[in-house]
Amino acid sequence: MTNNYNLKSKILNNINGLNIHILENNAEIKKDNIILLLHGFPEISFSYRYLMVLFEKAGYYCIAPDQRGYGFTKSLTNEKLNSFSVLNLTKDIFLLTDKLNIKSYHLVGHDFGAYISSYMCLLYPKKISSLTLMSMPFSGPPLLKNIDKLFKINKKLSLLKPKKKHYQYYFSSHSASNNIMKSKQELKNFFRNYFHFKSYAYKNNKPFRLKNFNAKDFSKMPEYYIMPFNLGITQTVKKYAPSLSEITYCNWLNNEDLNFYIKNFLKSGIKKPLYWYRVMLSKKEKLRIIKLNLPRCISIPSIFISGSADWGMYQKPGDLESMESSFLKNYFGRFIIDKAGHWVQQEQPNKTFKAIINFLKKIK
Repeated sequence: MTNNYNLKSKILNNINGLNIHILENNAEIKKDNIILLLHGFPEISFSYRYLMVLFEKAGYYCIAPDQRGYGFTKSLTNEKLNSFSVLNLTKDIFLLTDKLNIKSYHLVGHDFGAYISSYMCLLYPKKISSLTLMSMPFSGPPLLKNIDKLFKINKKLSLLKPKKKHYQYYFSSHSASNNIMKSKQELKNFFRNYFHFKSYAYKNNKPFRLKNFNAKDFSKMPEYYIMPFNLGITQTVKKYAPSLSEITYCNWLNNEDLNFYIKNFLKSGIKKPLYWYRVMLSKKEKLRIIKLNLPRCISIPSIFISGSADWGMYQKPGDLESMESSFLKNYFGRFIIDKAGHWVQQEQPNKTFKAIINFLKKIK
């Protein structure tokens, strides 16, 4: 464990073919005080370091795992692509809570962790006392009529002048991993630039609701979502690298913390985290989910949190509105955190903590 966050690090063995690494804070476990925190891309359990310390002071026990393919979590088998299906990723977490003998918990998910958290509520709702989604709205399981919707958008983006591509399809490609992991220094540059570009510190992050689900509207988003057609992600974000002064004053991600991320990804690589995208976008995965005939809504008490400078809430037009009006049937509201971009729980941990703790007090 890096720095002085005073969090405990532990490996739990043989859970759904994994040895899962978790971080815990030091709060005593009591009835209804357990919070499970699921990270997004390209993050790890460490992304919740600030929140875990704040919740400890408030008397809440927190656990944050490195999810499949990430950090110090290790697979015990030769994983196939299907291992990264949301159906298996949720099973990882469900069996983790079983291993820890957790009977009920509050669930918090950021970015891709919000996607996993939403499916946890659909597949394994009984233990979940509340849901906090951050940065990525979830409007419900896929519908057959929309199965190719994003694929068609990506095709049309390539016909624009200049040509563009959707980042999720790029992340699903074979070239993305090599582009990011070219060398240790390249990896460090990528992380510093990517975290900066999607944060409040990049002053052109001024998101707005897109009117239509089409290539022309999509191309209005920043290049970390709608990329130049001929560039890899490291070349794309390099154009938006922070200045030395911006790095010096980046108090939420100092160089020591950044190096901890680098250490983790040098150990685990980035190929498996990128598999999450490849599987999520595949028609096979969507059909697999559709066949389950899952509910179209949940009644678990829920909130949504986003940074004021985070495009994540608008990246799929209509998803935020559908989530709020249809998917979350016991909804306690949307909380926009000022002076935060996509990394809301790291950029503004105190404000994020306040939004969650006030919500938890309301539902007691």
